[in-house]
Amino acid sequence: MSALPSDDDWTQADAEALERAEEQLREVFGDGRQPLPVMREKLDAMMTSLPLPEDAAVAEVSAGGVPALRVSAGAVDDSAAVVWLHGGGYLIGSPTGYRGVAAAVSAACGHPVIVPDYRLAPEHPFPAAVEDAHAVMEWAAVQFGPRWVLAGDSAGGGLTVASLIRARDTGTAVPAAAVLVSPLADFTASGESFDTHAEADLAISRRSVQGLAAAYLRDHDPRDPLASPVFGALDRLPATLIQVSDREVLLDDAKALHAAMQRGGSASTLSIYSGVCHAWPMFVAYMPRAQRAVAEIGAFARASVG
Repeated sequence: MSALPSDDDWTQADAEALERAEEQLREVFGDGRQPLPVMREKLDAMMTSLPLPEDAAVAEVSAGGVPALRVSAGAVDDSAAVVWLHGGGYLIGSPTGYRGVAAAVSAACGHPVIVPDYRLAPEHPFPAAVEDAHAVMEWAAVQFGPRWVLAGDSAGGGLTVASLIRARDTGTAVPAAAVLVSPLADFTASGESFDTHAEADLAISRRSVQGLAAAYLRDHDPRDPLASPVFGALDRLPATLIQVSDREVLLDDAKALHAAMQRGGSASTLSIYSGVCHAWPMFVAYMPRAQRAVAEIGAFARASVG
């Protein structure tokens, strides 16, 4: 387990970036009671308002029948890739909104990033997202052999682990490695960090997770490992990098996944960042610690597929 970076190197730029990011999160999530169409529109507007790198290229692709965007920045090696499952609680978020994150990850790792447009609840409840992710994984295994990384943030992080569990249990090819950023991995919201960081976290709360569970799972068991991977066996999984903020309510979800992977013999690295918000790599366009996190992801992905 590592802590990167610490408060010892906290700068004015870090403070200003965090303040800006939290203001944007307040605008998107408000009191958590905004209508779903409004939240969808606001999240995409927030993320598309951030500039793309001048050398970014975006193209529509079909990833195993799932619509997706292929995003690259600069010259990339197409023999490997990162598949990024976007966040948004299984209800909001889109590949269009995640172009900036994908471009930054592409620049950091030197490979294209595929962002699937997996189906969202409540229109498409569990297990639609897992089924779409599974189809994308089968496609990636054909396209890139073993040289690809499955990654995701927030709900996309939980979906990444759920997809690895399903692939392992069904004998489907798994990626070379995985990356989880602020993973939502426990729909029972049982971690103590839901209480200890309730005031600091402007994006997620126990109430909001319960609302997401109602919309995504409906009457399905929230302890199903394909919904809440913290309740699953996490042995025989690829090497995984987990990044989480030390002040978000999902901190214990990340710690629980890391501990379970270690118990099961799966290689896992837990990087706990101080002075950042939930899913902070979303703000890579201006946040220094998001840029550090993306650099860590890029280095991990390069080493994994190299």
